[in-house]
Amino acid sequence: MSVRDLHPLKGEPDFHWRGGSPTRVEALSDMVFAFALTLLVVSSDPPSSFAELNAQLWGFPGFAAAFAILLLIWHSHYIFFRRYALEDAWTTAVNAALLFLILFFVYPLKYLATMLSRFVETVAQGAPRPPFTFEEAEYSLALLSIGYAAVFLLFFALYAHALSKSDALELSERERQQTRFALWQQGVHVAVGATTAVAALTLPAPWSTLAGFIYSLIGPLIFVGGLIFVPGPRRAPSPGL
Repeated sequence: MSVRDLHPLKGEPDFHWRGGSPTRVEALSDMVFAFALTLLVVSSDPPSSFAELNAQLWGFPGFAAAFAILLLIWHSHYIFFRRYALEDAWTTAVNAALLFLILFFVYPLKYLATMLSRFVETVAQGAPRPPFTFEEAEYSLALLSIGYAAVFLLFFALYAHALSKSDALELSERERQQTRFALWQQGVHVAVGATTAVAALTLPAPWSTLAGFIYSLIGPLIFVGGLIFVPGPRRAPSPGL
């Protein structure tokens, strides 16, 4: 088994990567993602006492969740540019819009991550209590979901553009299947994010606050898409696409 079969950042068995060394567009993108990750912790001052250290440690669950979401988005971005190496005007413009949204997306993401950590802390203390009101929960969830849907809508636009360039990129039939599957994945993320936002804003309390469970549909919908768009024996798709 080769390194390409084992390492998800070195290649894919069913897809020839056309990207070589990182381009200036990718370098800028990595800087923006790094800055977004920094924003998750930049407001936290170093603890000056054990009590402050303990309080900051309770923020770890929410930070870990937010970090994982941003890392998955970065991985999706990385895979796209490794696969297709597109540098035309459309790709550059959509990528710029995506980076702008990432910097917007990090603020509601950080807020909800902080609220999650506070809730976990109250559960651990044996007195669970919600960190915000129903109205605040509805608005925060809707705002996060709108940002989430918008980010993956731009990924959808990138993959649709790559699919339209199939002949120019000389994609094999298997690679075209993988591209259609990736397009389906982005569409699932968009649909789930948009549906969650609508549910959070329209359902009566307390049902509106449970709209976040709609995100649990992402995995099953992507699995079904894999059966449709990538038939026959295949390897597991790269995470975060």
